[in-house]
Amino acid sequence: MGTAASHTGRRRLCSATCPTPTPCPTSPLVIEAHGPPVFLANNAGISRSPGGAAIDGSADVYRRTMEVNFMGAVNGVRAFLPAMIASGNESVIVNTGSKQGITKPPGNVAYNASKAALNAYTEGLQHELRESDGCRVRAHLLVPGWVNTDILINSVRAVDPNVDPSTVYFHESRPASGAWMPRQVVDYLESELTRGTFYIICPDNEVDSHTDNLRMTWAMADLVERRPPLSRWHSDYKGPFAAYVAANPAPL
Repeated sequence: MGTAASHTGRRRLCSATCPTPTPCPTSPLVIEAHGPPVFLANNAGISRSPGGAAIDGSADVYRRTMEVNFMGAVNGVRAFLPAMIASGNESVIVNTGSKQGITKPPGNVAYNASKAALNAYTEGLQHELRESDGCRVRAHLLVPGWVNTDILINSVRAVDPNVDPSTVYFHESRPASGAWMPRQVVDYLESELTRGTFYIICPDNEVDSHTDNLRMTWAMADLVERRPPLSRWHSDYKGPFAAYVAANPAPL
């Protein structure tokens, strides 16, 4: 799902996600009817489990996850960006990444990889836009926290189409108290776009921004300090990680 906003209004775009360079069939219609968008959000995302493990994961799950989560955004950008640049209008692209593409918690490696790829792509996209003379388009990376969306129940339905929604841990119709509602993410996005923030990393009702920063800093330090990967979940480093968090309380 993507959303494109033009000077004449908003139009929601629902299209199949393509892993190939095939042009988006709806983009010319939208541009002809409404002009180049000034706000483009690439928000498609799926998570499939089981099937996303590194050792015994499914090649089909990896392929489909990358098609939707990564190539969906790439193709969305390719479909609209040339017209956005040519318009000369100040315009915004928002790609929805994930904290799992940054800290990469064990479990669904396919999902983590797709979001890590999208993070890298969006960083590179913004660099190229910034370095293009006269370009008035900018890109931002939206990184939600825990949100009451239907991504989990859709994952379960992919395995069991007749699943009872009341048995699924959380979704938009059965919200978890620790998660934000989608509207809260949109409000946070809008406030951070006003500030010009590239990395729009959302807290939620369980994890604040300070804790997010500590987790991301620890994850990057795995490389710098040559620790084992994903050391936060390594038995030898759980104690040191807890001590690190305790030694860095949130500022008053």
